Amino acid sequence: MAAVSLIGAGPGDPELMTRKAWRILGEADVVLHDALLNAEGMKEAAPRARWISVGKRAGRPAPEQAFICKTLVAYARRGLRVVRLKGGDPAIFGRLAEELDACREAGLEVQVVPGVTSACAAAADLQASLTMRGLARSVVFLTPRLGKGEEEPSDDHWLKAALAADTAVLYMAGRRADLVCRKLIEAGRHARTPICVVENAGGTGVRMQTTLMEVARHGLPAMEGPVSLLLGEALTLAQAVQGSEPARALEG
Repeated sequence: MAAVSLIGAGPGDPELMTRKAWRILGEADVVLHDALLNAEGMKEAAPRARWISVGKRAGRPAPEQAFICKTLVAYARRGLRVVRLKGGDPAIFGRLAEELDACREAGLEVQVVPGVTSACAAAADLQASLTMRGLARSVVFLTPRLGKGEEEPSDDHWLKAALAADTAVLYMAGRRADLVCRKLIEAGRHARTPICVVENAGGTGVRMQTTLMEVARHGLPAMEGPVSLLLGEALTLAQAVQGSEPARALEG
């Protein structure tokens, strides 16, 4: 095991972790983990390790990224085997680059283990394909949300990406879904484009099938878990699965 392992835990369900991730987690002395995963279930792999929550939740106090990087390095320099257990896949909106840089600058051996990203888990929940022969040949993962201290002069960047792809999956867009959908329509995406809303991908929560126009008009109900928005013609055949709230259209 490398001094530091940056592991994708998937969307939260321990059963959606890879065998490799579970094995390496079991070798850890210290685990720094995100908030949006089932830490108690995952502790079965490493019951003797020290588990430290460094998770971030929107609108709530959370450790700064610099603190997380320093903590990773500090434990590894003590000769401990450190796992950074990250929700989803580390390379997709997971601050992977900063943690890799910190480990490399410290001269630490580091490895990355991929995980199931929420877009794929959400598609599985909906029994939907993000691509479809003859209809959807491109998929984009994006977020309209800016991190702390980030500035963007316009919405052009993420809007262009959403318009260019047949299917778009929007991360961290649930809180302002009405505004996001209005901007997509104004930018040229058809108002009746199918959109699915998935709370807690890979777990249980709200599953909705509706259109951009309906979300733009009415927004979304309050949801506690992380929300994925999936849009495009390929989502027309989406369904909810057992264990989730029924898929439904928003009230018009």
